[in-house]
Amino acid sequence: MSDIKKYIGLLMFVGALTFTSGCGGELSKVAADHSEIVVSTLENKAEAKTDSVEKPEVENLSNELINHIIQDTDEEGKVKQFQTIAEVEQDLQKITSKELASEIADVYFAEREGDLYLVPTELFPWVNTDESYELEKLNEYEYELTQSNESDLYGSYTINIHFLYENNHWIINDFEIK
Repeated sequence: MSDIKKYIGLLMFVGALTFTSGCGGELSKVAADHSEIVVSTLENKAEAKTDSVEKPEVENLSNELINHIIQDTDEEGKVKQFQTIAEVEQDLQKITSKELASEIADVYFAEREGDLYLVPTELFPWVNTDESYELEKLNEYEYELTQSNESDLYGSYTINIHFLYENNHWIINDFEIK
């Protein structure tokens, strides 16, 4: 019986050699493809590290927000560039979160009789880009600006602005004035 086992074992070994030798070309191709995938993945990871997100241009974004709020109007306060609050919100969303755009539009704009008007009110206290401020990196996609100021109208205040990297650009996600 042990001769039969040896014979069966030898047949299995020869069969395995025959099978793997027939697949040798295929195995080489699989190994080459795997090597290409590994190299490609390593190159992509290296490229991703060099394409890391740069910190936001906080002064430009801060000034841009005010420029989006202040609109050209006629003598009655009717906004020339937009007809609806929805259009203002869409414009603000280029530099702010959807929620912040809605909040700002609701405070500074009003629709009356099919027209859009700028509400006559003071702007909120804002960043003075000529003065120093702290910019803290919360993570690769979030920063927070903090600045303490003083004005005749508002007295002493501190502003915190939260910047968020979203859809391949920086936006003002939210801000708080204390």
